[in-house]
Amino acid sequence: MQPFAAALLACLALLALMVPSEAGVTNSERFRRGLPPLPPVKRATRTFAAKRQANSPLSSPSYSGALQLRYADGPQVGSTAGYVANAVTTGPTGLTVNTANELSVLYQGGSIQATNALFPAPYYIGGSGTTPLATGSSASIPFINVNAGPSAKIWTLDPTTGALTASWTNPDGSQIALALIYTPSSNVLSFTGDRASFIAGSPSSVAVAKSLSDLVIENVPNAH
Repeated sequence: MQPFAAALLACLALLALMVPSEAGVTNSERFRRGLPPLPPVKRATRTFAAKRQANSPLSSPSYSGALQLRYADGPQVGSTAGYVANAVTTGPTGLTVNTANELSVLYQGGSIQATNALFPAPYYIGGSGTTPLATGSSASIPFINVNAGPSAKIWTLDPTTGALTASWTNPDGSQIALALIYTPSSNVLSFTGDRASFIAGSPSSVAVAKSLSDLVIENVPNAH
């Protein structure tokens, strides 16, 4: 590089360091130089800031424990019928009275997921089938492990008591509250839209079916 060019570049660099940026110049300094004032700065209002904070996504609380089932009626009403079993071959379709064999679950956002499953995936707990459920009908669907989605996202949990309720959407879009039924002879749990109709319409082999109150996550309140 020619000496003159190098000197010129050094001069320009020095000038660049010496001249303050216009972004940091005050209006009084700009007026002294004959420049127009800075444009006004648009600031967020307190209301807008509050709305943005309120609309920030928050993760749903989660609850963990075992799924305890209680009798809904009869001489044993309110007592524990058992716990949803963690069965290797049949999955979470029946009950156990042995706490060593109970299924541990995590509830969050309307879904229940098994956390210690001995059975193969899927690990969400819900209903399965396309049979319409309705009041006055003895129809039922299995209580079983399902994939994440509408068949799993059926639960509502009371964070004070741990009680779970479930709602089912039929193929025609209608919704119905689900009731649980337990058949001891086959150790099978089912969902129905009408507990009384299911029991009344059951064949003799299922006549001893027990009606259960809603599931309870035993360790709640246990928010994470």
